[in-house]
Amino acid sequence: MKRIVIILLAALLACCGCGAPHSPEPEAPEHTALSFSELPEPPGDAALTVLRAKELLLRIENGELSGEAALAKLETAQSVARSLETAAAVAYVRYSLDVTDEARRTAYETLEGQLYELGCVLNDAALLLTKDPALSDRFDAETAERLVRADALSDLSVSSLAERERALVGAYDTLESRLRVPYKDREWTGDAILNDPTLSEEDFNALYEAYLSAFNAEAGAIFLELIDVRTRTARALGFDSYVDYVSACRERDYAPEEAAAFCERVKRVAVPVFLRCRNDFYAAVARLYGAVFEREPTFARVGEAVASIVPAFFEPWDYMLSHGMYDAGTNETRMGGSFTTYFPDYGAPFLFTAWSNGFEMPPTLIHEFGHFAAFYRNGETLRGEASPDLAEIDSQGLELLTVLRYDTIYGEWEDAARTAELYLSLYTLVCGCLEDEFQRFAYAAEDPTVEALNAEYGRLIGEYGLVGLGAEARSWTQIPQTFRSPLYEIGYAAAMSAAMELYRAGRTDAAAAADAYLSIVDRRAGSTFRKTLLRTGLTDPFGSEWEERFSETLDAIFPR
Repeated sequence: MKRIVIILLAALLACCGCGAPHSPEPEAPEHTALSFSELPEPPGDAALTVLRAKELLLRIENGELSGEAALAKLETAQSVARSLETAAAVAYVRYSLDVTDEARRTAYETLEGQLYELGCVLNDAALLLTKDPALSDRFDAETAERLVRADALSDLSVSSLAERERALVGAYDTLESRLRVPYKDREWTGDAILNDPTLSEEDFNALYEAYLSAFNAEAGAIFLELIDVRTRTARALGFDSYVDYVSACRERDYAPEEAAAFCERVKRVAVPVFLRCRNDFYAAVARLYGAVFEREPTFARVGEAVASIVPAFFEPWDYMLSHGMYDAGTNETRMGGSFTTYFPDYGAPFLFTAWSNGFEMPPTLIHEFGHFAAFYRNGETLRGEASPDLAEIDSQGLELLTVLRYDTIYGEWEDAARTAELYLSLYTLVCGCLEDEFQRFAYAAEDPTVEALNAEYGRLIGEYGLVGLGAEARSWTQIPQTFRSPLYEIGYAAAMSAAMELYRAGRTDAAAAADAYLSIVDRRAGSTFRKTLLRTGLTDPFGSEWEERFSETLDAIFPR
């Protein structure tokens, strides 16, 4: 899993070094005064750093270095690893701006591979030091146990598999920009097909069918190899399945079986509402069709609305704009989708999205800014989190609370935009479960084929009520998370349950709901998903009360 070991080790060393076993919350560095364009170019190679870490490990193994001197060397190496993590994050952003740039792609993949290797080496060194009698007061039982768990998630023996996984994901990332389909003496990209207003309906349908078939075939072949590589990795590390491996990597406080049970409850509770409200959604989209939301004025309105609902977020919004820690470009060669990352050495997040002027852009921007603001306020804690589930409350919670200020963002389209966003939130909940069930099927299948995966996805589309919403049996290959962040989507669904509860509460008392949301954003290190919801008074999606309580939330948001 990308960066997982180095991040876990960072959190652990913060607890064992420089004094007491249980130190206070990690302190974030000051937010850099540099703009993104002023950040130094990442090194293309950190082989020397890895070599020095291996030399350190060898000296500890041989007994040449021990006690406080060894721990000091390890902490210095961890500081260097932190800088490498920063460099890899910057390299990823620069690669994302143009996925056709082979030099940028190579630089990023090289740094990621070296970061993985460095994490394995430093974790091995830390494990050895937990057994050093001279450091018995430096590593408590919990820290030692977490180091053992981290060690089980990675090993240099699978580094070649990790390298192949990165290459396959890179091949998927570039597929959209490089795939062309011939039609009437011209080669068409997917973007050109979707945005050419001169195409007749007949030509559009023929072109889109050809493109989707070609994309499904190429992306499907990539995914089949990803299944093989990831399954081999999990088994080499002692896990029965890749699903179990991912659950351990993400330190989820619910089992895959509990996630499966949640999906079944969503079918009973949410899917009927999803189907009942579809015509309202269609009407809202028809109302919004043709509305243009240009980047600069939309940024201004979104910033005003966000600061109105969560005043504490004015500062990170201002920082993002004034320091250029975002990119919302439109170039065809940029990576599809949106993400937010964090540069540890600079104490700075970065927001990436692709702007389209469509009505969906404000909530997309707000979603990513929820991540940005959380990293800005609490970056060192969130950097150490393995589970993505609470992070999706950071994003989706803000996305829905800001619906309460849609008059500021959408003006005359406020009502239609609210209807669309609330329905799409329910769509996120439903689809998160669908994607999780689909991927559990894919990783459990023996000798899967693209045709078998298409058939299963088509079956699930019907079961989850997505027929008629543009989804079809081949659509799974167009979901980047399936390739880049496997088995992530159940976190979207679980977090959306909490976000919808926050929105329901906010309609009565917006300030109280914003305070509850902010208490999640400002969580302490080591917070778990289910305990955080319990502390905040929100319903546990995996608990016995969820079905009844969430039915009440749905009735309040989508009255009959």
